[in-house]
Parts: sequence; structure tokens; C-alpha cells
Amino acid sequence: MKNALMIRPFCQSDAESLYKIENKIWNSNNTPVVIDYPTPQSYLQDHSSENTIVALVNDLPVGSIEYHPATSKPASKYTWTFGIGVSPDYQSDGIGSQLLEHFKKFAQKSGVHKIHLRALGTNPGAIHFYQKHGFETEGILKDEFFINGIFVADYQMAYFFN
Repeated sequence: MKNALMIRPFCQSDAESLYKIENKIWNSNNTPVVIDYPTPQSYLQDHSSENTIVALVNDLPVGSIEYHPATSKPASKYTWTFGIGVSPDYQSDGIGSQLLEHFKKFAQKSGVHKIHLRALGTNPGAIHFYQKHGFETEGILKDEFFINGIFVADYQMAYFFN
């Protein structure tokens, strides 16, 4: 990577860049429901500084992780679920890896026991990415979604802290 990477909590001013990134990265190969944010304000309705970490290159947001407890129940406070996205212009530069490793350290310092996510079977690159970072497949929901005329598996993946 040519430029210095900075990772910090989300600021409202990040919405201008991040809503465009979200609209570029999500498609029917990596999510069962594609959300298209028409404005930064619509993005802000779904994202906040309380649960989003942003990766910046030259002060420009290029990716983010949004996280929250797995459920609203007190018993879920040690398990977080998350989603990660990096601008196509910065993918394969190691930003996703650095962002994920930063998030793992943050979650561990916060007392979290497990972080997990879901990845579609039509996105083998994501599944490999998470495996490379120590995630294990907890389960596979076969034919969970019907997308673009085919049934698609849903991989449940998790990383456990000791």
C-alpha cells in the first residue's frame, strides 16, 4: 500500500464518502438484499459513530466496519456481529486486512468473546479472506436464499477470543 492508513471511529462527515462506497460494493453476489443509499443522510439513518470504524487513506474514507451485539438481549453482550466493506479502488491493498485486525483487537479489549458474520456461498473470496484471518465456519445454511434464479448457501463464520 502506497499511502498511510488511519483507522478511527466514524464521524458524520464520513457519510459523504461511505454511502458511495456502500452503493458500489454491495451486489447480489455478496448480500441477499442490496441497499442503495440515495444520499449521505439516508446512510446516516443506518450508521452511527457508536458502532462504526472507518479506514482512511489521505484523510479520505475508503472502508468501514459496522458492528453491534448479536441481539439486543443482555446474554448477547459478549458476541458481536459485523459487516466490512472497502472501496473497490482500494481492495487488494491490505486495507481490509488491517481494518479487520484493528477491529479484532478493539473487540477483544472490549471483553467480547466472539465476533461473527455471514457470507454468501456466491462470494468465495470473502469466505477465504475470513478463513485467512482465523475465522471458522460454524455452519452452512444450504439453499438459504434464492438470488438471481439460483439457491445460495449462507456461511456462518466466527472468530473466538481466548
